[in-house]
Amino acid sequence: MKKAIFLALAILGTVLPMSQFIPASIDGEFSIGYMFEAMTADRTITGVTFDFVVVVLTGLVFGAYEAVRLKIKRFWVPLVGTFLIGASFGLPFFLFLRERAIERSSLNEA
Repeated sequence: MKKAIFLALAILGTVLPMSQFIPASIDGEFSIGYMFEAMTADRTITGVTFDFVVVVLTGLVFGAYEAVRLKIKRFWVPLVGTFLIGASFGLPFFLFLRERAIERSSLNEA
């Protein structure tokens, strides 16, 4: 059940951001410079940006340790997806892979 929820969240975490990024790219509105400006527009937004960066870095470090510990296959998918799509895809997809690895290891132990 948890796997299905994490997979559904990964799909949602892809569809929602892309529903904005793709049209913005087509309209010529998407640029790294503009994103950086928006993320540092004022101290409140910069604080939220820093908060998000630390959360993402923590998730990546945790993911790397868990991938090694649990021998998670295809760990590169959520890693790359985090940078190309966002944490809204990367984290739930990693958790999906993690649950799958835990299930696989518990089946092997039985």
